[in-house]
Amino acid sequence: MTRLDTYCKLLERIYGERIVKSFTTRNENYLKMNDEYNNQIEKKNYQRKENEGCTACKPIFRNPNFFKRNLEFPGWIENLDFSGTTPAKEIMIIGEAPTILEDQINIAFGLGFYPIDNSGNLNFDQLEEIYSGEKTQLKAILKSVRPNRFWEYLNLLFLNKLDVIKPKIYITDLCKCNDDIVVDGDNVKNKDIWGECRDKYLIEEIELINPNLIIFHSWSPYKYLIEYLLGKKIIDSEDEILEDVECYYSNNEDPDYSKTKLYYNPFFGKFPFYGNNIHFFVILHQSYFYRRLEENRRINYINRNHQFIEEKVLNEVL
Repeated sequence: MTRLDTYCKLLERIYGERIVKSFTTRNENYLKMNDEYNNQIEKKNYQRKENEGCTACKPIFRNPNFFKRNLEFPGWIENLDFSGTTPAKEIMIIGEAPTILEDQINIAFGLGFYPIDNSGNLNFDQLEEIYSGEKTQLKAILKSVRPNRFWEYLNLLFLNKLDVIKPKIYITDLCKCNDDIVVDGDNVKNKDIWGECRDKYLIEEIELINPNLIIFHSWSPYKYLIEYLLGKKIIDSEDEILEDVECYYSNNEDPDYSKTKLYYNPFFGKFPFYGNNIHFFVILHQSYFYRRLEENRRINYINRNHQFIEEKVLNEVL
């Protein structure tokens, strides 16, 4: 079985064969996303069948409508290249989990799916044309993607060079489906299924994509991978994989991690992974960056990361 065969089988275990064939086209050692328009048509007509794709978490799923849960398919543009042993994509971005929508299948942050320009902006006119006559579906999608400023955020971090790095990116999630519930107005995540998803799917996904760099979009996917590396004794401690990381803590020594995490930047290193060494870089979640940080703190965060990204990531790793 080739590396591409193994990757396609992995996708089929998660999403089901029907979804994989609808969203992708295979050509020898390459896999590409189907064009945006046809992808949207497939999504409009999509209804999940029971027992299609992964059902491993069903016993611990809190939502009684298990087969209406939201799934997120990995995203990329151009080809995934599985020829030889080189990376299928040089950059792998790992987020947490899909948004809280039911009976949907999304592409991770719309890459290869929604029309996104090189500044990170979504072309809403083109999206409305694709969904002409489907107002209910369009409304649900706009509710999901209008707050999505991830590509704009990444363009800021990478010195307005999104057009350079976008073809190198493969984006996925730690957890492939959604089991959020709303408690007192807040989304509460079912983290019991995150470790399950990591062990069954994400580890193999990283091995097959074989990136030079992983960007962790928030701390959760980073912490879950570190937990795996420690548990499998691939590393002895977190400290051994960090490279010249400066940690800035609040003056009041507040032990609350969610508050002190702001002062970790840049946070990067390199870890061994089944015969390879993979660089990594942790960034704040885009919703935290835009909704929780005042403008002067956003500017400070971007500026403190620019030198590192230019010197370490763009010039050395990539």
